[in-house]
Amino acid sequence: MENRLAPLRIRVRQGADYVALAPWSPTLSSAQSPWEGALLERHAHGPHTADKHQHLSHFVCLHLSEPAPFVWRAEGKQGNKTLGSGSILVVSRGTEDTVSFPKPVRRILLNLEPNVLRQALPENDTGRDVELIAQWGVRDAQIEYILRALEADLEEGLPGGRLFGDSLLCALAVRLQRSYGVTSPRDVKRGNGLPSARLSRVIEYIEANLDREIALTALAQTAGMSAHYFSELFKQSVHVSPHQFVLRRRIDRARRLLNNARVSIFEAAIRSGFSDQSHFTKMFRRIVGVTPTAYRAAL
Repeated sequence: MENRLAPLRIRVRQGADYVALAPWSPTLSSAQSPWEGALLERHAHGPHTADKHQHLSHFVCLHLSEPAPFVWRAEGKQGNKTLGSGSILVVSRGTEDTVSFPKPVRRILLNLEPNVLRQALPENDTGRDVELIAQWGVRDAQIEYILRALEADLEEGLPGGRLFGDSLLCALAVRLQRSYGVTSPRDVKRGNGLPSARLSRVIEYIEANLDREIALTALAQTAGMSAHYFSELFKQSVHVSPHQFVLRRRIDRARRLLNNARVSIFEAAIRSGFSDQSHFTKMFRRIVGVTPTAYRAAL
């Protein structure tokens, strides 16, 4: 029997067993990424039927290939349709279904633990469970964009670090709940951004951790609120997203380090929180206008 706790594949329950949802190995996987509560797989496989199984987490699927037939059966209902490129499947945790792909397909699969969707809830409502209304082949441009952005970031080696992926997953959680949640999240009065004391705590945390991975949840906890509402209020306060703010602070630190001739460009990149020099060079040029080498030469 396969181990349900094995983190390397998206698994479902079939009877007493826990098995990989998709056949064969994924062509791309986030199993080794720092994303918390989310596992993405990209697959290209031939005709396949996934017999009756139960989803252990919330599940989203994006169809990537040319139009292909699709058959599903779940909770006493069944249907068949043609999935075009960009078609979305949404399944809530605990759902039992059978699906069949009579022709070869390419698709992105994403498992989401409940804590990821709770990011979209107000801070005083994060304890309740989340349930989604199943969708068997709908078009949703926003979800498609987010899944493709996650795929691209993963394919490039996560150059934006954990915070970029966290921000995408938070945006996905909001979209799923507002569009397909059994209960929509309550609207919260926005105000005029973060209170100054909370904003100061968050900025102090960022400055103290610029050379490390920074998680959106850690910033939200520092501010004392849920991730989604923190992101909204933070942007109101400083006029950029948390990810962009951290990126600019890292570039500012790198510029100060480059002013010291004893600090190598590689060392400046690492001490500023960039995982590799190529991404550092790309981001530095985008924000400053020149490469780190050219910047140093002009001093």
